[in-house]
Amino acid sequence: MFVHFWAGICIFIRQTIELRARAFSINRPKRNTDCSVRKLVGYQKRDHMLRPMAASVNVNGFFIVTLVWILASLVHCQDTSPSVEEYVEMKEYLATVNKPGVKTFTTEHGDTFDCVEIRKQPAFDNPLLKDHEIQLQPTSPPLGMKNKSSSYIAMKVGLPDEGCPAGTVPIRRVRMKELFRAGSVANYRSKYGRAGKNPLSQPGFIHQHAVLRLDTGGPYYGTEVGLNVWNPKVNEANGESFSLAQLWVVNTTNPVNTIEAGWHVMPQIYNDAETHLFIYSTANGYQTGCYNLGCGFVQVDPKISPGLSFTQVSSPGGTQVEVKLSITRDANNGNWWLGFEEVYTSNFVWVGYWPANLFNTLNNGADSINWGGEVCIKTFPGTSYPAMGSGAWAYEEYGKAAYANNIKIVNSNNVLVDAPDNLVSQETLSSCFKVTDKGNNGAYFGRYFYFGGPGGQCPSP
Repeated sequence: MFVHFWAGICIFIRQTIELRARAFSINRPKRNTDCSVRKLVGYQKRDHMLRPMAASVNVNGFFIVTLVWILASLVHCQDTSPSVEEYVEMKEYLATVNKPGVKTFTTEHGDTFDCVEIRKQPAFDNPLLKDHEIQLQPTSPPLGMKNKSSSYIAMKVGLPDEGCPAGTVPIRRVRMKELFRAGSVANYRSKYGRAGKNPLSQPGFIHQHAVLRLDTGGPYYGTEVGLNVWNPKVNEANGESFSLAQLWVVNTTNPVNTIEAGWHVMPQIYNDAETHLFIYSTANGYQTGCYNLGCGFVQVDPKISPGLSFTQVSSPGGTQVEVKLSITRDANNGNWWLGFEEVYTSNFVWVGYWPANLFNTLNNGADSINWGGEVCIKTFPGTSYPAMGSGAWAYEEYGKAAYANNIKIVNSNNVLVDAPDNLVSQETLSSCFKVTDKGNNGAYFGRYFYFGGPGGQCPSP
C-alpha cells in the first residue's frame, strides 16, 4: 500500500505539470523521466522564451506549482520513477504474471510463492509456447549426468516440506514495489538496468567480471559447475546494482543468445538483501530478456524455483554451502534444462527448462561458456562497487574466497566431460576483482578456480 500511495503521488505530480503546461501553452519535454518538478521549474527559469510566462502566473497557479514542488521533494522520486503510462503497464503486468494459486507459501525472508497449475504458469503467456507439450524431465540428458530427481532432504533452498501439490508449481509473486523500484516493466525484466540497451555500450551502468571462459572448440551443449554461496552486501544508496556468481551458456553469433543461472543479490528485483537462486535468458543480445520465470522458462519441480532465497550461505573460515548447477540440452528435442543439486546432500532435481523455440542461434549449440562473478553499478559521484563472491580476494582460497569447482562441459557427443585446462581468465577490473585458476586437481574439486574481491572505490587498470 505504501508503494501504491507514493506511485499515486508521483502520477499526481506528473498530471498537474501536464495540466499547467497545457494551460500556459508550454512545450514541455517529451518525457520527464524522474518525476521531479524541480527540473521543469529550472527549465522555465533558464529558457528565455518562457520567462515572460512567469509574470503571468496568477496566485492560484503559483500555489499549485509550489505545492507540487514540495511534494516532489518529499517523495524523493528518483530517475527511475515511472510515468503514468508505465504505472498502468505495471498494474497490467502484475495482473498477468501473478497467477491464482491453489496453495500459498511465505518464506522466512518474506517472499510469497503461489502453487499454480502447471499449465497456467507465466511461461505459457508466451505466444511461442501456445501449443507446447510439457516435459517433466529430459528425454535424452548428457551421458554422465544424473537423470532423475531425488527426494528433498535438508535442502538449503526451496519451499517447506514437499513443496506444492501434485500438478502445480511454485511461482514467486511479483510485488508493485519491485516494479516501482525498477521504474518500468521493461527495466525490471532487463539484466542491464535499462531495457533496449547494449550492455557493453549502455551509458550510466558499468559491469565488471572475474571469470574463466571457454571460447574455442565448440559447439558445446551445456555445462555443470559447483558454486559456493555467499551474501555480498549490495548498497543501492551507493549506486550498487547487483553482485552474482553464475554460469553462462552463450552463442555469440548475432543476435547473441544466452542462458544463465546462479545466485545473486539484487535489491531491485526482490526488494531485499538476500541471496537468491536465479536464471536469465535473452535471444536478442540483451535488447530484451527476463529474470526467472518471465520469458518462457517452464517450471516443473514442485519445490525448487528460480527466485527462492537461500536459507543458509557460506561463512568465512566455516561451513561452505555449495550448490551444483547445470544447463544442458536435451539431444532429442533441443530443450535446455536447468539442474540443481546440493553437493553435501546429493539431492538433485530437474527444476525446469527453456523450450528450444525460444532461441535461434543457440539451437546450433554454444560457442562460449563462462563461469565466475559479475557486479554492476550505476555511475554517479561517489559510486562504489559491491563485493564480488565472498568479498575476499581470490588468492585467499578455500574457506574465504568464492569458488567454482568440478567444471564440466557437454561435448558434441552429448557426453559430460571435464572442462579443458586452456580456459581463459578475464578480469575486467583487476584492481578490485581477481581470478586464481587452480587447474584440475583430479580429486574432489576437479577443474576449479577462485574468484572475487572486496569492491569499493576501485582505480581503473
